[in-house]
Amino acid sequence: MRRQRDYWLMSGEILDYVGTAFIKNDLRRLKKWSSLGQDIYNNYKILIGKLTDGLLPSIFTSPLGDFITEKKTESTTIYFYKIRVGISSPKLSPSNGARLIYGVIWEQRKFVPILVYGAFEEGKYYSINNKKLILRKSGLIKIIDEKLKSVQI
Repeated sequence: MRRQRDYWLMSGEILDYVGTAFIKNDLRRLKKWSSLGQDIYNNYKILIGKLTDGLLPSIFTSPLGDFITEKKTESTTIYFYKIRVGISSPKLSPSNGARLIYGVIWEQRKFVPILVYGAFEEGKYYSINNKKLILRKSGLIKIIDEKLKSVQI
């Protein structure tokens, strides 16, 4: 199956889950959601299922979520997306649960969770590298830039 718009995969091209190193502080901040780390991993598995099954994407949505930006590093290009994540403990729907910002590195076949925050935090400020940035699309791009500065992928 050929990849169109960079999101269909053959079963041998599965993206590797990098882990929660980038979102360690976010998980600590949202500790009242005890299942958040597992819920993020479950959403990764759902995403991989959608990509490997070759489900036809809708005209309006991508199986990867809402595209935010693409960033070029020295060796690769990272595509960033945003999805809603339901929480299993305590039970919260995706609309009331978490927002996950993740990067996909196609060349290295990696899925990198980079930021997670609660729906209740949208429009509020997120502190990173002694800067306060708003949790809206313009702020998310700046947060991604700050995270990329602080940690090498």
